[in-house]
Amino acid sequence: MRSKNKLLLPLLILYGCWHTTDAQTIITFEQAEKEAVEKHPITTQREIYERMHQAGIESISKDKLPKFNLQGKLGYFSDVISPSDPNSPAAVVFPEIPHTQWSAYASVDYNLYDGGIKKKKLADKEAEYGVQMQENTVSQFKIKESVSQVYFAALSYQEQEILIKDGIIKEIENRIKEMEALQSGGAALPNSTDALKVEYHKAKQKLLSVQAQKDGALRVLSIWLERESEWKEIELTRPEILNENSNEILRPELTMFSLQAQRMDATSDLLHSQRMPKVGLFALGGYGTPNPYNFFEVDGDVFYQVGFKVQWSPFDYGKNKKERQVTQIQKEVINAELESFNKNINIQVSQIQARINQLETMITEDHEIIKIQENRAKRTKGALENGAATSSQYVTNLNELTDAKLNLSNHELELLQTRYHLAMTKGLL
Repeated sequence: MRSKNKLLLPLLILYGCWHTTDAQTIITFEQAEKEAVEKHPITTQREIYERMHQAGIESISKDKLPKFNLQGKLGYFSDVISPSDPNSPAAVVFPEIPHTQWSAYASVDYNLYDGGIKKKKLADKEAEYGVQMQENTVSQFKIKESVSQVYFAALSYQEQEILIKDGIIKEIENRIKEMEALQSGGAALPNSTDALKVEYHKAKQKLLSVQAQKDGALRVLSIWLERESEWKEIELTRPEILNENSNEILRPELTMFSLQAQRMDATSDLLHSQRMPKVGLFALGGYGTPNPYNFFEVDGDVFYQVGFKVQWSPFDYGKNKKERQVTQIQKEVINAELESFNKNINIQVSQIQARINQLETMITEDHEIIKIQENRAKRTKGALENGAATSSQYVTNLNELTDAKLNLSNHELELLQTRYHLAMTKGLL
């Protein structure tokens, strides 16, 4: 029996360790962004675009192959060729051509030169594919921006919760115990203890409010990550501090605008190639009654034709030219959107950088304020223990110290978030 217990005890310890570790799900900032993008339906579009592109390329490649057609017709003719004088000598040898005629034939066409249409179609298809994939990349970038905002909001509430729980509430609990001990010895009045208890419940209310906000943010984050059943176990960590001083802008929208302009050029080239002459071979053969190439063969016969053909439409009322003008106007619109985008990004970068400078100054002041408030709280605490200060004065100083610490925590986290926001605005993440 003892041997079984010796074996069972290590197993229970291992299970307990595993269960405790499994209860908490730690998610980093980088992991959150990666999971949100990978699990979003928009990511599957890339594979769809790839299949569409491949099918389109294969379809265009088949344009070079010969084109086969089958055709048949049956008709009744009100008039047919016949001698004008039935009694003439020619009428004897002239066959009677039937009014009901039919024929069936197959034709083959093969392009020797298509004006470069196939090559331009392939270039246009490649440009279209590049635009689609880059637009998808832009959409993924927007997902990262949204997840970043939710992540830092939840992280801020999480840190406020810890500070209130381990800072304010625990400190007040300790003060209440001390005041109750003094009260039982007759060295303190009940009002002092009651005042601390009121502040204790106010702190609990503040904690509940922060916890509700944290839970809401974590629920939203869990939806992004498709971890709805785990939201209660999620714990976030502060990402590493960024010191990115690069002025380079690498937003995916810039590449998208460039590819869109290239697509307009490719479309214009395709339209121009459609105006070029086309040269090819053709062959046609079939059976008809009468033979459509020889009406004297009224009983039906095989016929065929082979040759060389040239096709060109030199005049289209300027339609093709206008279509090319439209593509150039669209390109101008894209360039205007690019200029507007660059201007907006530069404004955002300037505003974010100004906020970073402001937060750095505020954090320096926060540290000074905390030092002063800590000294005040210590002095008030000593005075309270000696009966030279009221509990209300002590709680006031304690709240001011806690508020100073909360401000520091919020400013530090906001600075971290703002630096990430700046890097993301520049497209560096």
